[in-house]
Amino acid sequence: MDQQSRKNTLMNWLVTIPYVVCFFSILVVFHPFLLLASWISSDAHKWALDRMNLCIILNIRFIAGTRFRVIGAPYLPDGKAVVLVSNHQSMYDIPMLMWLCRTRRVGFIAKKELGKWIPSISLSLRKLCSVLIDRKDANQALSAIRAFGEAKERALGVAAVFPEGTRARDGVMKRFKMSGLKVLLEAMPSAVIQPVAIRGNWELLRYNFFPVPFGTSVSIEFLEPIVRSEGESVGERLVEIERVIRDGVGEG
Repeated sequence: MDQQSRKNTLMNWLVTIPYVVCFFSILVVFHPFLLLASWISSDAHKWALDRMNLCIILNIRFIAGTRFRVIGAPYLPDGKAVVLVSNHQSMYDIPMLMWLCRTRRVGFIAKKELGKWIPSISLSLRKLCSVLIDRKDANQALSAIRAFGEAKERALGVAAVFPEGTRARDGVMKRFKMSGLKVLLEAMPSAVIQPVAIRGNWELLRYNFFPVPFGTSVSIEFLEPIVRSEGESVGERLVEIERVIRDGVGEG
């Protein structure tokens, strides 16, 4: 190991303890505030959750020394249904997207395991119009996604989905699992599709917190929105969505 590599490794370990302590403290401290806010109203809960997401991002930025770059802006017009479709690199994708898209209430499709025992996160997934699916039960998952999409369509809301189904832990984008995305788009026929390309986020959890890499670079790019034509086949769009995101990630 050369001198620069030793310095980098030392820096990673120096920031790990304060970073991890701060990260889990944010989740624990915000939990009672989110619980109280959820009793007041969904708007109060969203306001508190937005602040928690900001704190998570500031922790990543200032303790882990991560450099962020946001390219473009999310297309989230009021009174319009939107489907956010993104590649998935890290658990941090969600708070980052929620903060950048905070002008609207975004509901996520998440695995059911996230709905239990995680301070702040589990509560918020249950309260803020998201859906929890059983990835081992395809019928339950697709039925839940369809009901979720239909509710978003009626409310002209925003639904977010990671069609890879799980994180790309090495940064290499996985093939999309099209069945869930197809059902969601069928359930939201009026929705504009906002593709998102995330790069570099996987490095933050490369070592599962031990250590936390210092000075990584993360970029989130909001790609050109896809406006669907009336009566078009959903199948025509599935391949296009994966292609534009893959190109945005740099794997085209």
